[in-house]
Amino acid sequence: MEAVVLHGGQGTRLRPLTHTGPKQLIKVAGKPVSQWVLEQVRDAGIKDVIVVLGDNNPQRVVEYYGDGSWLGLRIRYLYQGRARGLADAVYRVKNLVGDRFIVYLGDNVVPYDLKRLLSFRGSASILLARVPNPQRFGVAVLKDNRVVRVVEKPREPISDLALVGVYGFTREVFDVIEGLKPSWRGELEITDAIQGLIDRGREVTYDVVDGWWKDTGTPEDILEANMVLLDRHATRSIRGLVSNSRIDGRVIVEDGAQVVNSRVVGPAFIGKGSVVRDSYLGPYTMVGDGCTVEDSEVENSVILDGATVAGISLRDSIIGQGSRVARGNGKPKATRLIVGESSVLEV
Repeated sequence: MEAVVLHGGQGTRLRPLTHTGPKQLIKVAGKPVSQWVLEQVRDAGIKDVIVVLGDNNPQRVVEYYGDGSWLGLRIRYLYQGRARGLADAVYRVKNLVGDRFIVYLGDNVVPYDLKRLLSFRGSASILLARVPNPQRFGVAVLKDNRVVRVVEKPREPISDLALVGVYGFTREVFDVIEGLKPSWRGELEITDAIQGLIDRGREVTYDVVDGWWKDTGTPEDILEANMVLLDRHATRSIRGLVSNSRIDGRVIVEDGAQVVNSRVVGPAFIGKGSVVRDSYLGPYTMVGDGCTVEDSEVENSVILDGATVAGISLRDSIIGQGSRVARGNGKPKATRLIVGESSVLEV
């Protein structure tokens, strides 16, 4: 069985973080979001993966994952190009998958034992979760423990059971997609494909995911995913250099990292080659690879690869890759800002 991981989309709600690359490569708890997905697929026993790429700098995805061998996977890539909907992305793998396959949105984190999905009955299976805001999602209507209707972002509250972005399909779905028409959004909707199976009298099974899951589509989602994944997976692992510092709790200090004259309270992650000096890192902070944090206080934040934070206090923040955020030393002490499109600042 193959797994199809969808790696497209523009990530408009995450701009400017996604101006230069796909949202699925944003790191949480030390790994890109889609790497958490790929490792979950691998742990379920699936080794063959097809990554469907969009048009937002897809080469970065290929450069990062390569052939997947370093993850114990065999990865092939397929270019969707301009996004025309999830059903369009699924249809493009028609000649690359067998009789049954799973589809996983690469920007979602769904802690679930995928082995339970591999032997699904019927023509399709979907994972659902109860949500307070179903208008943001595709939702399923159940009757007598059967899926009887699936609707994309309903205007009226017909169900609180949202599709969480993990599906099992047989090849019958391709026949349905061939007959789909674009929705009002101009896209071929995966919900319409599932509804097409139901309309043909095919069985669509389901399972309800208990507890936390996350569609990492907004900055707040990124911070929440980072917090939950650090809480669940962080261990105390000090492989870098710690000098004249205090490390409390479950803190990961990767190879080549340095913590100097600082305090770090876990769960927290400090990536390879990063330097934390004269600073305090509080719980639920991720410092990516090759970062510098000096003379600062940072808590519940994500600092992406190559960023610098100097002389400031941060909380609930995301610092983009290669960015520099620093307190100026000059007079007068006015704040100087150059703010990109769709940015949000609180100072």
